[in-house]
Amino acid sequence: MISVMNPTKNGKAVLTRKCLPKALLLLSFLTAGTAFAQSAVIQTASLAPASMQAPYAVSAQNAPQAQSLDELGLIAEQFLIDKTRDLPGKTEIAITPLDSRLKLPACRQPVAYLSQGARIWGRTTVAIRCEAPEVWRIMVKAHVRIHTDYLAAAKVLPQGHVIRESDLVLVNGDITAMRPGVLTGKEHAIGRTVTRSMQPGTAIWAEHLRAKQAIQQGQTVRIISRGPGFSISGEGLAINSAGEGQVAKAKMPNGSIIRGIAKADGVIEINF
Repeated sequence: MISVMNPTKNGKAVLTRKCLPKALLLLSFLTAGTAFAQSAVIQTASLAPASMQAPYAVSAQNAPQAQSLDELGLIAEQFLIDKTRDLPGKTEIAITPLDSRLKLPACRQPVAYLSQGARIWGRTTVAIRCEAPEVWRIMVKAHVRIHTDYLAAAKVLPQGHVIRESDLVLVNGDITAMRPGVLTGKEHAIGRTVTRSMQPGTAIWAEHLRAKQAIQQGQTVRIISRGPGFSISGEGLAINSAGEGQVAKAKMPNGSIIRGIAKADGVIEINF
């Protein structure tokens, strides 16, 4: 504190009327200076870098989020459930967990799909892609088993035998562990001819059977031509024997040769 005094009066510091204006002026200056200093300190503090005001920290909201690997496994499983929903029998799906060391950015909407050439059953892979906020793709391994009934021989079936219902038995098993083509319905086998001998319990594939002959070579056949809004029929002479669903050829009365699909009761059908 600064005082303006007259030290000569009774040895005491006395503020005289003459010195009063100077004292007030000096006091005003000092007060203003103090306020300016305080203001400067406040402004300096507000302009200091954020790194000097508080320790550096990353907000949890701004930190990048990692994609849940368990969620990707569930997406792949649900995809396979949807794709196998209409298959016969009981479906069993096993997903191989992804490597826990894998780090992927979180995806807003992962999309599952089958890669070109991949099967929906057996040992397969489901591809999952992400488009935003970052683009990535990953393959999830899976094993899809389908337990259903398939046809097997109920007894010894010799080559050339025409199958009857009593020759067949249904066996339940995982058909994905078998090669393609195993028959699952009796209607696909009854009336067909065995092309090689089979022992009891042997699974029956389509290649083991020959379609029953719908047309015999040399017989008179009825030829039906179908197209949009029309149907024409006539007769001809079968050039070859053919099972139902196989290609048959016939010679028409005018000498022309036609080709069509053999149907039951000696019919060759031509569709335009």
